[in-house]
Amino acid sequence: MNIEQRNNTILIIDDNAANISVIVEYMKTYGFETVIARNGETGVKRAKLVLPDIILLDILMPGIDGFETCRRLKTDESTQAIPVIFMTALTDVEDKVKGFAVGGVDYVTKPVQQEEVLARVRTHLKIQAQNRQLQQQAIELNQSRLMAEAALTIAEKASKAKSAFLANMSHELRTPLNAILGFSQLMAGSVGMNTSQQDNLAIIRRSGEHLLTLINDVLDMAKIESGHTVLNLREFDLYRLLNDLENMFRLKAEEMQLQLHVDLSPHLPQFIITDEVKLRQVLINLLNNAIKFTKSGGVAVRVNSAECGAKAEHYFEIQFEVEDSGPGIAVEEFDMLFEPFQQTHAAEGVYEGTGLGLPISRKFVQLMGGDFKVHSEVGQGSVFKFTVQCDAPRTIPTLEPQSSGEVVALAPGQPIFRILIVDDKWDNRQLLLRLLNPLGFEVQEARNGREAVAQWQEWRPDLIWMDMRLPVMNGYEAVRRIREFEAKCEKTGISQTDNKVKHTPIIALTASVLEDRQSDVLAAGCDALLYKPFYVRDIFEMMKKQIGVRYIYARENNSSAAPSNKKNNDLTVTPEALAALPADILADLEKAAIRAKINDIHTIIHAIRAHSESIADALAHLVDCFEYDKILSLIRKAR
Repeated sequence: MNIEQRNNTILIIDDNAANISVIVEYMKTYGFETVIARNGETGVKRAKLVLPDIILLDILMPGIDGFETCRRLKTDESTQAIPVIFMTALTDVEDKVKGFAVGGVDYVTKPVQQEEVLARVRTHLKIQAQNRQLQQQAIELNQSRLMAEAALTIAEKASKAKSAFLANMSHELRTPLNAILGFSQLMAGSVGMNTSQQDNLAIIRRSGEHLLTLINDVLDMAKIESGHTVLNLREFDLYRLLNDLENMFRLKAEEMQLQLHVDLSPHLPQFIITDEVKLRQVLINLLNNAIKFTKSGGVAVRVNSAECGAKAEHYFEIQFEVEDSGPGIAVEEFDMLFEPFQQTHAAEGVYEGTGLGLPISRKFVQLMGGDFKVHSEVGQGSVFKFTVQCDAPRTIPTLEPQSSGEVVALAPGQPIFRILIVDDKWDNRQLLLRLLNPLGFEVQEARNGREAVAQWQEWRPDLIWMDMRLPVMNGYEAVRRIREFEAKCEKTGISQTDNKVKHTPIIALTASVLEDRQSDVLAAGCDALLYKPFYVRDIFEMMKKQIGVRYIYARENNSSAAPSNKKNNDLTVTPEALAALPADILADLEKAAIRAKINDIHTIIHAIRAHSESIADALAHLVDCFEYDKILSLIRKAR
């Protein structure tokens, strides 16, 4: 649309009637509407009334001249944006500059040429239209920005609300689970239960562990989304990790009549530094999916490394590859693989898990400095590849041997250790109390942080189990006050060897996985952190590390009377012997062996001791040698 078709209005301010007539007649032929004023005062009034699109203004007029007229127009808010084109017979540069100085946008020289006037009017109307368009766009952009900011604020509030909800749900769900799983572990070692009671206990334990797995998956994803997921770097034996996984999944593959091949590069470093727990979780996820969706053929695992970085001898990129001969995945479904709760066509009909495994795995791999690549073709299987970046220890670490069996007593020759349990939940205090008291620990309880500080000052425990979410005074404040008192005593010169002021190890116990991060807990003054629900074995190992307590284990205690040169051949078990055991114990042992859950296996073996010491010793020996496949073979033959 031409600008003239918009019925633009031109205000002509000129005292010369002939000049006005020429311009008016010419501009009308091009569709312009015109308004006339014969002096400056009238022109200003009509400009405010009509609000023309453009003003043609003569300079030399009776009364106020064109410069003063323009100045008044530009100082009035209603007319200051209207373009003013001066019409003048003045030729001095100073006059033209003065015209621009008071707000004019252009000028034409008298006697005016009609075509020049039209051209200049059109030009400035276009500029004016463009300015209005830009102003409108600026308004719309500003409105969009305000809407985006409002949406972001709403999203941030929703995210905080979700995080707060998940944090509270984490605490509320994991706290009762701690009692359920904890007391289940205590009862598992009890003797005298009949078969029905053992079955009920096994159901409770399995259901609790399944619920914990689902909660952990959801919380892992929530921590990733909120940016709370961090790497817990430590030295570990990569060979042992891969060997454990191979033993775990080889048996599952054989049950499904699949082949499992593991190929490790000869250049693969044995000891590396990265997050072992997250790496294990990623590999378990991939292997579990590969075997679950593969009906025939097999699964191959390939691991190799490449040195990189300025210090190549200590810096590695480990490359993992899991290949299966399953149904394959269509290219258009690749993006769906890493979306939470999504299911590809190949996975239809499989309802195990939460659907968060691959999204969580990808985030973990990215956190470890790598990423996933997927190659797949429908009907030809799939290959999942990922890399992680890690350091190698400067020296080969000495791995502390893992204690086996159940703790049955404290080793002789030790002082009586005082343990303070701080928790507002009676169930949780009772769990630790019943776990520690029978072994010979001296235990006291506190229900909140204020009681904990008071009892610490009066009783001076050797170690504190501190819940971080407490009424009256939370765990963070209680730890801070204890550490301040210790520092004050040290500053005043009181000997740190004095039992009254020595450093007291404090282990944080919390069910708030999202809120109570390890870095925050340690910064507050705690010496270690253990999340609820916990395994009984972790309680004892933490105390061993913090205060040096020594234990007598069930296997060590029972084997101490045997000759030291006892041959491995004596540690044998037959399928017939296993067949005499309760069916529920064999079922639990089979499930634990398939998953290579050493803690669970030892707990089950302890229960087997009530039926046969020799069978328990033989099974424990197979576990120590990582012979999970032999255990499963014996169980299958026993049925």
